Amino acid sequence: MENSAKRVLFVHAHPDDETLWSGGTIATYAAQGAQVTVLTATRGELGEVIPESLKYLEHDQPEFSAAREAELSQAVRQLGVTDHRWLGGLHAKPADVSLHRYSDSGMQWGPGGVAEPADDSPENALANAPLDQVAEDIQAVIQQVRPHAIVTYNAIGGYGHPDHVMVHRATQRAFDAAHLDDEAWHPSTLFAVQRPRSAVRRDAARTRANSRFEPLPHSRQVTVPDRQIDTSVDVRPFHDQIRRAMQCYRTQLIVEGDYYALSNGTGGPVPGFEYFTEIGGRAYAASPDAQRDLVNGWEPIRSGRSEVYYSPPTGAVTTGRRRIVHSVLTPILLILLGVLVTFITTFSHNAVWRPTGSASPTIPYGLVFSLVALLGVALALRLELAGRWSAAWYAVGVWVTMFVFAASPPTQGVIISGLGVNGYIWLYGGMLAVAVLAVAPLPHRSGSHSS
Repeated sequence: MENSAKRVLFVHAHPDDETLWSGGTIATYAAQGAQVTVLTATRGELGEVIPESLKYLEHDQPEFSAAREAELSQAVRQLGVTDHRWLGGLHAKPADVSLHRYSDSGMQWGPGGVAEPADDSPENALANAPLDQVAEDIQAVIQQVRPHAIVTYNAIGGYGHPDHVMVHRATQRAFDAAHLDDEAWHPSTLFAVQRPRSAVRRDAARTRANSRFEPLPHSRQVTVPDRQIDTSVDVRPFHDQIRRAMQCYRTQLIVEGDYYALSNGTGGPVPGFEYFTEIGGRAYAASPDAQRDLVNGWEPIRSGRSEVYYSPPTGAVTTGRRRIVHSVLTPILLILLGVLVTFITTFSHNAVWRPTGSASPTIPYGLVFSLVALLGVALALRLELAGRWSAAWYAVGVWVTMFVFAASPPTQGVIISGLGVNGYIWLYGGMLAVAVLAVAPLPHRSGSHSS
C-alpha cells in the first residue's frame, strides 16, 4: 500500500446494489477509517415499486429517479460512506468529457433464459452504452481515488442483469487499462462479489424456517463452489447498520426482523459474511490476512529485474498463475473424462436381455444405461461448473473416442461392426445428444428483480 489508509472502490449498477451485495464490507472499511468510495452507474429508474402508496412512481420516471437518489443517499450514510458518485457525473468521468448519465436498462428474459435489456429501455440505457465509454468513466474514478482494492460483480452480474454484466465488463476493462499505463495508478486487486453454495443453502433453509419469504434463487447457475472463494469478510458487527441501510429502500425492499425480500418476494437474512473472488490476476494471497481482507495480505505480482518479486509461501499459488493453470488443465481433464466415460460405456452399450431365452425379443438395456451415463455426466458438468464450455470439452473427448472406435478395423470394431441398429444409435445418437446437451441453454431459475 502507498500509505496506511486503505482505499476501496465499490462499483455497482443501481441504488440498493451496494447494500445488498457488499453493504457489510462497505460498513466494515468505513468503520476502520478507510477511504471508501461507492460508484453507482444508474438511478434504477426501471425498478419495480413494492408499496402500493408509491406505485405512482413507476409512471413518473423523474420522480422515481429522485426518490431512488434520496434512498441511496440515506443508505450510504447508514453504512458510513461520505464519498458517493454517479457514473458520468461530477468526479466520475474523464476531465475532457461533458457530464452525462446512464439510465437503468431494465431486464427481461430472452431466448434460452438469457437476461436482456427491457424492450422499453431508454436511449441512454447502460447496457447499450459503448463499453469503452463506460470503462473510461470508471477509469477516471480509479485515477482520482487511487484505490488499493476494487469490488464489483462477477461475470454473470450475480444473476444475469444486463446492467450488472456491463458494470463487471467495464470495471474489468478499466482495471486492466490502468495496469497498461506506466504513469497511471495501479490498483492491486479486483474482487467479484460471490454467492458460495454452502452459505446460500444455509441462508435458504433459515429463510424458509424463520420468515414468510421465499429464498433467493440458489441454483448452480447463480452460485459458485466454495473453493472459488478467496476472501470472506465478517460483517456481523455491522448487522444493525446493514439492516438500517436496507430499510432506506422503501420502494425496493421489504425488511421484517432480520430478513428482507425483493419485489418478487424472494429474499434472505441480513448477511453475516460477504464473499469475494479475486479476478484481477495482478496480486496473490501472500498471507492468511488475504482470506479475510481485501487489502491486507495481498501482494502485487511483479516483473522486471529492478523490481522485487514477492514469492508466495510454500504451497501457495498466485491468483494469476492459478487462473492460467485452471484455464489449461481443466479442458484437458474434461476431455480425458469424456474419453474414459465413452470407453467404459462403449464396451457395455451392446448388452441385451432376452426375457424368453430365445434370440428374440431382446431388450437393449446396455444401450439405455450407457446413454444415460454418457449424458448424465455431461449434465452434471453443466450444473456443477455452471458453464457451457465445461460440457463442451467433455463432448470433445466423447467425439474423439467414438471416432477412434468407429474407425477401428472390422475385427476390432466395437461400435458399428456386427452390431447393427444399436451400434448406429450409439455412435450417431450419442454424439448428437452429447453435443446438444453441451451447448443447449439450461432453464434459468433466477428471480426477476430488475435492480
